[in-house]
Amino acid sequence: MRAPVSRRRRAALAGFAGSPQAVPAIASKRQYGNERMLAIVCQSDAEESATAARELVAAAVDGLGGATPRAGLLFTSTEYDHAVLLAALQARWPGLPLIGGTSDGELASAAGFRHDSAVLTLLSGDGFDVHVGVGRNLGADIDAAVDAAMAGLPAQPAVCFTLFAPSTNGSEVVRRLQRRLPPSCPVVGGLSGDHAQYGAMKEFCGGEAMQDSLTVMVLTGDVGVGFGVGSGWFPIGPEYTVTRSDGHIVHTIADRPAIAAYREHWGAVPVRAEFGAYPLAVFPEGLDGPHYLRAVLGADPDTGAIRCAGEVPQGALIRMTEVLPEGVLAGSQDAARRALAGYRGTAPRVAFVFSCAARKWILGTDASKELGLLQQTLREGGVDPALAGFYAFGEIAPSQVGGSSDLHNESCVTVLIGE
Repeated sequence: MRAPVSRRRRAALAGFAGSPQAVPAIASKRQYGNERMLAIVCQSDAEESATAARELVAAAVDGLGGATPRAGLLFTSTEYDHAVLLAALQARWPGLPLIGGTSDGELASAAGFRHDSAVLTLLSGDGFDVHVGVGRNLGADIDAAVDAAMAGLPAQPAVCFTLFAPSTNGSEVVRRLQRRLPPSCPVVGGLSGDHAQYGAMKEFCGGEAMQDSLTVMVLTGDVGVGFGVGSGWFPIGPEYTVTRSDGHIVHTIADRPAIAAYREHWGAVPVRAEFGAYPLAVFPEGLDGPHYLRAVLGADPDTGAIRCAGEVPQGALIRMTEVLPEGVLAGSQDAARRALAGYRGTAPRVAFVFSCAARKWILGTDASKELGLLQQTLREGGVDPALAGFYAFGEIAPSQVGGSSDLHNESCVTVLIGE
């Protein structure tokens, strides 16, 4: 793994939006909800972990206005000492059910888009109950990790949030989670990120920070839920057949090493950190059927096999894809509109956003526009919830209302939660 780059230096090199200067923690300016469900979002851009922890707690206490949180989600840069952040939250609210993970950048209605910050969302109220779980060593044994994370699952779950490591076939993880739940309960969330270091990701549960883990938070009760998925990438060029694959590892395409398809189309293979901007469009039922995107996380220089963020079935047809920045932003608006259209409830209190890290790489200095468009689209739809999210290495939600949850790549997933 490469040596870490300081957050200020990395932001300057990348030219991303978001100030590299430390910004005091900001909580939502108003409470989003009532005694049934109250949501607040806090965000700190402090350089030091202890300072960020103090700021988050202070902002949260102020935002809660005397209410007691019943659930928490924490999205944060890899550069913080996560044990310090988690210890501060558990010290203030002992036993707080919390999950979270590291990110490739954070989005929040508190202080906006930041390349390196900590975003804390707290939910309180008497209209829902919470169950959290964790499974370890996900890459070695998916079944054991899912069994551990879902142990003690309550009856009649309304929504299941999950954050897990991109260490295995994420598609299979989502499938096995969904099988443990009724069809009416969507699985939503994202895969932890790490600024393309591909090894520094962590997941959180309670007061513990882990690697290669699966975390879940299930909400039960009279909970309103809506979700939407949008992308913006479109297939181009000829189709190829995947002639040998094993889950998320594609060995050969058209009976040649998989990387040859990249060379044939793009000429030079992009460096590892840029692979995510060149996803494959996978047509499992033929070119006349639906397709989904699969991000390529890396290639084996010896065999030419490529490693994707989710499975690519053997025998499927694939095409290369392309995107323009305006297409990325249009996909974000689609995600928000679909979440609004499918919302089952009366009043969304918080919008969670899980957007692909490659979308941020494509947008560059315009990355902050994604957050702005999401907020604008929700307000045009008549709602103005708190918003929290992060740039992920995979996004999770059903493709449509009534469908099973899927692992998406290069996508923006918007999830509305409320009454």
